[in-house]
Amino acid sequence: MLGSALGVRASEIVVSQAQIDRLEIHIAEVRSAAEEAIALLPGTIIPPMNSRVAVPAPFAGAVVTVDVLPGETVASGDALMTIASRELVETLSQLRQAEANLSAAQAVAQRYKGLAEKRIASPTRAAETEAQRAGLQAVVEEHERLVSLGNIKTNADGSYSLIAQRAGRVVELNVAPGANIAAMAPAITIDTSDDLWVEAQLPASLIGRVHVGDTIQLENGAKGKALSVSHTVDPRTRSALLTGSLPADSGFVPGQMVTLSIHRKAQASGLDVPASAVVWLHGQPSVFVRTDAGFNVLAVTLKGKTLHGATIEGDLTPGQSVAVSGLAQLENMIGEE
Repeated sequence: MLGSALGVRASEIVVSQAQIDRLEIHIAEVRSAAEEAIALLPGTIIPPMNSRVAVPAPFAGAVVTVDVLPGETVASGDALMTIASRELVETLSQLRQAEANLSAAQAVAQRYKGLAEKRIASPTRAAETEAQRAGLQAVVEEHERLVSLGNIKTNADGSYSLIAQRAGRVVELNVAPGANIAAMAPAITIDTSDDLWVEAQLPASLIGRVHVGDTIQLENGAKGKALSVSHTVDPRTRSALLTGSLPADSGFVPGQMVTLSIHRKAQASGLDVPASAVVWLHGQPSVFVRTDAGFNVLAVTLKGKTLHGATIEGDLTPGQSVAVSGLAQLENMIGEE
């Protein structure tokens, strides 16, 4: 019978080496655990905050050409798209007119300033002309800011080109040639970093157990760190939001669904075994420990489990071996004995 108390061994299952080979029972070594799994969660790969930038069209118009494609790498200063815009033509015209008015106002203000200094003209009149000049200066600066929005390149035919402000990879094109685009609407989206984040819903029961800095591990072995853990439960999902960072070479792409495990430093008594080594017998997590004659069934405490590994505590020592396959056959042998 399987012992119901932790650490109590059942009678030994005698299995010859020939049987082990025939049943394809494989074993793995028990190791001291450096970390233990806290949770196993579904997640989504996302770009880091502020690394994905939208390139807006500062003036409404019609798209003439699109010079890049999704997935294409662009350098800072590259032309992305050309847009024909009547708004731009009108703004440039207003700028030229404002500059002309400012030039005239500067001349008048300078003249009255000189006359006021010679006591020929009233100082009040000189102050009025200076105020008019300052007002026109503000108008010119406003139009200059409008024209410089997005650091666009204006063309002689009244069109303008959107320019990449930072190097990166084109993620999305929101318009195609011939389409109309509204002022300040995002035309192109660019990823400016290869780094990745992962976002997951953290059950309310784990709030307080998962902390910033805990290790995140994905199914392919890529490791990262928890960046933020919300302590507010969303009433729709009944969970909090966990965000973590991943290395750029983790092998994933934004939008991909993943399974992640959260780890923290293990207690001194923790042991690591492959996840497949743990089997539930009589409602108790157990492992099959290799002996000279076969295997012993040992009840353990399961501290955490991921797709690949499990952290356990029990009457085991690092260096011992446990079965990781053929466990169903070993269970049948328990019944036979």
